[in-house]
Formats: sequence, C-alpha cells, structure tokens
Amino acid sequence: MRRARERFRTGGIALACLLSALTTGCSSGSGGDDSPSPLMSAVGHISVAGATGAQVSYLDADRVRSLEKGGSERFRTIGRPGNPLLSGYRFNAHAYGLDPAMIDTDVTNGYAGHWDGSFDADRITAKLKAGGFARSTWHGETIWKKEGITLRVGQDELSFGFAGKDLSSVRPAKGKSLADDPDYQALDRCLGDVYRVDFGGKNAKSAVRLSATGQLAKSAKQTSGVICALTDGKRTAERAADRLKSVIEQRAPRFDGAKVTVLTGDSPGVKVTVPDRPEDKRAGRLLTSNIDLQLALSDL
Repeated sequence: MRRARERFRTGGIALACLLSALTTGCSSGSGGDDSPSPLMSAVGHISVAGATGAQVSYLDADRVRSLEKGGSERFRTIGRPGNPLLSGYRFNAHAYGLDPAMIDTDVTNGYAGHWDGSFDADRITAKLKAGGFARSTWHGETIWKKEGITLRVGQDELSFGFAGKDLSSVRPAKGKSLADDPDYQALDRCLGDVYRVDFGGKNAKSAVRLSATGQLAKSAKQTSGVICALTDGKRTAERAADRLKSVIEQRAPRFDGAKVTVLTGDSPGVKVTVPDRPEDKRAGRLLTSNIDLQLALSDL
C-alpha cells in the first residue's frame, strides 16, 4: 500500500497542474484526476533553494517491490534507496529500527532526504534516545540530533539531514518546493509513469537548463529508460534531437528501438526513450553504463 505517498503538503501545484492540463496535459495521481503525480508529490518535499548544487533523486520503492514479487532481480542496482542515511557508516539504520522495507517513496537531495512509508515512530525514537540522540525542537517540530545527523520521525514519514545538514532543504515553505517550479512540472509531464528519476542540476544559463534520467517498467521484464531535457529554445531542442539521433545511429545496435521526440510549447526540449535489451540482467543501463546519450546533451 502506498499510504502517505499520495499526500501533498505544498499548495498550488494542483492548480498549476490543472491549468497545464488545459494546454499540454499533466501527469495525474493514482486516481486519474488532477492530483499531483507520485513524482511531484515526492519533490514537493525538496526546497528550490536546497536543490541548488545537489543531485535530486526519486525512487518509488513500493512499486519496485511489486515488480519483484515474481522473483525478478532486474532492479537490484537501481531499485534500492541509495541515500546516505542507509549507506553511511556513521549511522546504523537497522540498529535504530529502520528497514528499507518500511519505505514507500524516497526522495534524496544530496545529504538530506524524505521518506514516505510506514514507520514505528515510538520504537525508532526510543532507540534514537538510547543511542545518544538529543531531542530538540525545530520550527515547532520534534527532531533528534547527533554528530551531524538530524531526524524527524513520524508514523508515515521521516525526514533527515546528514553531514551537518538540517531539515530546511526537505521541509520547504508553502510554494517553495521543486513541485512549484514550472521546469520540474514540465519534466514530470515528459518523463511519464517513472519508478525512479535522477535529476541533473538546474542551470538557467546553460543550453540544457534541466534534465532528468527516468526508469519505466510495464512489467518486470519489459523495462526502459527515458531522458528528458529542457533547452533554452526551439533551435537548441532540434539540435539536441539531431545529436541524439546521430549517437543512436553511430552506436548501433546499442540503442536499437530508441525514440527521439522534440518537446514544443512553453518548455522546449527533447525526449529520448530507450528499451532495455532482452539480454540485460539489470534494468537502468542509461543511468549505470550506457551514458552516451547524456554525454551528447552535455556539450550543446
């Protein structure tokens, strides 16, 4: 069950989504209405200011678990939360009652992040206290701190800061999250029904001002990758499409079946979707190994 993942705490995005749907279409929530997509709900926990200079990643861990029910191991590389709270040597998540199986969605912003899921808050906070974490108050919320780690624990969500980062980048004020940014909204519409996304850093002065690599799955065996990039204009978008088509042709058969689309309207850009190969043991090759297409967009 996806529990809290469909909740969205920052106002305005539903209205923006509705207005956008009148012209270009909009991703919707699980109900098929004008509610925000799971991706937009997740990045609604990341502040615009906090995303500067940090890589933002999103994972629908609940969906990956559903895809793996048949015993598939195709998602082992890219289908696990890889944030520093779970992988950092300074924090033993298991010892404090945290398990990746509790996480439905994970959005990470460098050294800070937010999980939606189902957590035993009383048990976790008791272990934090016993482990030397100090309780304090931050913006009216109870938090726990120790040696550069900050945690806020609830029954259906958990926010964290690592390496001295507080929670400001993952507890944004109303109207100040990435979900309120028109560029992230445009990428959401472009990417489609993704279970994982890795965003590049935003640079308004670059020919490619924002890009993202997403992962799609119709089933455990039928998976693909998608790259969406927003450009500084229509001509750059067309040049990017030509560049991608050239790489696809030159690297044949590596990217066989790829489809390149030029994005038009208020958010010009380019989209390329590439099916994973039947012989691939792992999904996610556009992110983990075959990065030629991202490189083609990096020097436009």
